[in-house]
Amino acid sequence: MAKKNSPLLSEEEKESYFSSAKQKPSDRWEPYPELAKDYGSAVLKTKTRRSSQNGMSYGDLANLQSSMHIVEPQPEGPIQRVYMCADSAQRFQANCYKKARQEFECRVGLLLGTVQRERTDLKPKARTSLSSQTESSQYCDVVKVHALWEPPAQHATSKMYDANSLEDLKGTDPDFQRVLRVAGLLGLRPVGWIFSYNDDRHKQQDSLPVYAPDASTGSRLQIANMQSPELGRIDGSRFVTLSMDATSGATEAFQLSDVCVQMVSEDLWDVSDPAPSNKKKGSRFVTTKHAVLVDGKETKELDSVLCLINTAMLSHKGSYAGPATNSIKKSGGITNKVKKALLTSLDQNDDAKLFATLSDFNLLLTLEKMLPGTDMEQLCSLVRKWARGQKRGTELDDKLKLLLQSMLDH
Repeated sequence: MAKKNSPLLSEEEKESYFSSAKQKPSDRWEPYPELAKDYGSAVLKTKTRRSSQNGMSYGDLANLQSSMHIVEPQPEGPIQRVYMCADSAQRFQANCYKKARQEFECRVGLLLGTVQRERTDLKPKARTSLSSQTESSQYCDVVKVHALWEPPAQHATSKMYDANSLEDLKGTDPDFQRVLRVAGLLGLRPVGWIFSYNDDRHKQQDSLPVYAPDASTGSRLQIANMQSPELGRIDGSRFVTLSMDATSGATEAFQLSDVCVQMVSEDLWDVSDPAPSNKKKGSRFVTTKHAVLVDGKETKELDSVLCLINTAMLSHKGSYAGPATNSIKKSGGITNKVKKALLTSLDQNDDAKLFATLSDFNLLLTLEKMLPGTDMEQLCSLVRKWARGQKRGTELDDKLKLLLQSMLDH
């Protein structure tokens, strides 16, 4: 690429411009329309004007640069902090360890929860008559993770997770439709995703545990979430990325910058072509299909660190997390321990213990296969009331108890 103060490009650089140009698809959905760029059209316009000239003018270069993405750190995202369910995180890490092979594998999971408003300062100072801060500026959006769903069919390895097992947030898979349906009955929605890694990326200087392939996967998941008719662009963008060291369980939370998500939607990242710097630094750097602007300079090698927004993470108890161990077998059935707890509660008419056991998203997802639609809606409604603290007066009717008992006895 010619420097900004050069009026002409070399023949090799001109060819690079034109060969990489592509027409913008008319049906492409833009997550952030205000950030959208159409580099291909700018190149074609320049090529048309160039046909009667010997080279590119300063104006041509300026037009091309205006069609490049400016990548710089984004100070904050729409979410100020994340409350991660400790039991869900513990179970996720335990599932990463494969005892038969005595090794950790990389896995993914979908975070289900709520987006709420709370005070920016968790311990607000006493206000005085001289306080100038407006009431609205004292509150922020936070994500609370209440359940974690792991796709059952993950083709994971000790080096890389199976991104394809999660990338169906548009809902074409019937099993994923069930996940969204049960989540909706409980008042939950997709709020992010979690992945585990099994390398020493956290030991690298100035590096963060979310690499370019992870940012690409997270961007595609967020885009699908923003396309959801129930959420839309604004609510769908409240989406977080959690990275976990599979061996230690150490977890960090991030959001992806708006320009990162927009670049991925434009298919600008060439994740199949590792950047030269990756030979020494893993997958931290990504090659872009045409130049982007970083610190005012054009480059086709992008540091993924620039696309990450560090997000505070706190621990809490998810309302539908279930036990720290798995309540569902690998085959899809309910474990004997959980089945026994449910049957004992039903026999003793102990609604408190029954609802405590049923407050488990993965258990309810399994029951959804067995219960008729109206009965499942009724059950989720009662579990939701109980989980929200409305314990007095929340009871299963005799019909639903008999139905559950007959299913569990088989």
